[in-house]
Amino acid sequence: MPNVHRALPVLLRICAAIDQLFVVEIGPFGARLAEDARVAWLATGNKTKPSDVDHYVALLAANIADREQRDAFVAEAMECIKL
Repeated sequence: MPNVHRALPVLLRICAAIDQLFVVEIGPFGARLAEDARVAWLATGNKTKPSDVDHYVALLAANIADREQRDAFVAEAMECIKL
């Protein structure tokens, strides 16, 4: 049986807000990419602190080819992480 990793509910809410920013940035297909990123993110272990979301943002940002667009997304996403 594979390990099941979890994230605190507050971190999942932060990720949901970041997902919305991501979809706005790249379009409707972003929802599917966000699902894939979430699975990959959780596969790396339990998420217990806000800084764990940094890796999630990086996974999403890797899908944005334009550097300026990517940097703008990362800046907005990092604002969501602040508690």
